Amino acid sequence: RGWKRGVYFAKVDPNGTSQTCPDCGAHTGKKKLSERVHHCDECGYVTDRDVAAAQVVEQRGLVAVGQTVILPVEDGCLGTPMKQEASRAILGIHYRTR
Repeated sequence: RGWKRGVYFAKVDPNGTSQTCPDCGAHTGKKKLSERVHHCDECGYVTDRDVAAAQVVEQRGLVAVGQTVILPVEDGCLGTPMKQEASRAILGIHYRTR
C-alpha cells in the first residue's frame, strides 16, 4: 500500500550477509553465532559482525534500487519511470518519492 502514498520500500536477499566482506566482497566463510567480529583475511577489514552484515545489505539495496522502477498505474494514469534514491531504503527506512 505504500505506493499509494508515494512510499517506496525495497527488500534484498539477506542470505550470506555475514559471510561476505562489505569492503572487498570476499566470501569469509560461515561463522559461529558466538563469533561477534567480522575479519576479512583478503583485505584485513575488521568490524562488528552485525555492522558488516548491515553494510552488505545496504550495498545490495543500493544495487536493487539503482535500477529504474515503474510504479503501479492508478486510475488509468500512466506515470513515467523514476530512479529511486537508495541510502535509507536499504536499512528498511521508508521515505517519500516524488
